[in-house]
Amino acid sequence: MANHDRVNERYYGEINSEESHEATRTRIHWMCREATGKRILDIGCSQGVTSILLGREGFRVTGIDLEEGSIQYAREELAKESRPVRNNVDFRLLDITQWKARTTFDTVLLGEVLEHFAHPETLLLQIHRLLQEEGTLVVTVPYGYHPFYDHKQTFYAGNLAMCLLPYFEVLKLEVHHKYLCCVARKRRKTQLHMPPTLNQLKEWMELDHLHFAAVEKNHLRLMTQRKKALDNAVEQVKRLRRQENGEG
Repeated sequence: MANHDRVNERYYGEINSEESHEATRTRIHWMCREATGKRILDIGCSQGVTSILLGREGFRVTGIDLEEGSIQYAREELAKESRPVRNNVDFRLLDITQWKARTTFDTVLLGEVLEHFAHPETLLLQIHRLLQEEGTLVVTVPYGYHPFYDHKQTFYAGNLAMCLLPYFEVLKLEVHHKYLCCVARKRRKTQLHMPPTLNQLKEWMELDHLHFAAVEKNHLRLMTQRKKALDNAVEQVKRLRRQENGEG
């Protein structure tokens, strides 16, 4: 089943809420800032906005996606750009796990993809192969539980970092809006049983504590607002019933 991710439309504020628009822009701009080198692979590029933004800055970008509709949309958007940008960006319809390319990249972008894999090691091994030595991996995933039908993973700081550690050295973990954002560096060799240090564990626990506390506070605020609205509605119903019964 297709995901029909409409990231360009959210980025430009054409669909969804202002909050969704701002969160999408923040995430995409963060990914662009973290890219290093000149050759970029954008896995799960969707409608192509991140690839095009980087192409405008002179990066050579290959954007790939499984959904034909998304790639067609991305190519149509690219056709509106100037010739130098069109020359910098290439959109392809393909499955990254099956790609046999020998080309290597300075940075791989993995935006809102990893949560769709029940066995992410298949994808991460392929990315490790496609990255230059000490190349950069930039990952974003939803922070915490998001009830989307195709999400097979729920990520917090600790389990995202542990997922990446056998293949990449985790350099940075941040939370922006509702996204967990990570920058990592390719290891020379994969190490399937790579334990974290105590300092790393402490850092990840502190990040989760800080942001999960914020999630809980927001949840409590929303629940309080809803209870107040419900109480007001119940009182209004009672007043209407008293009026109907002639009780003033």
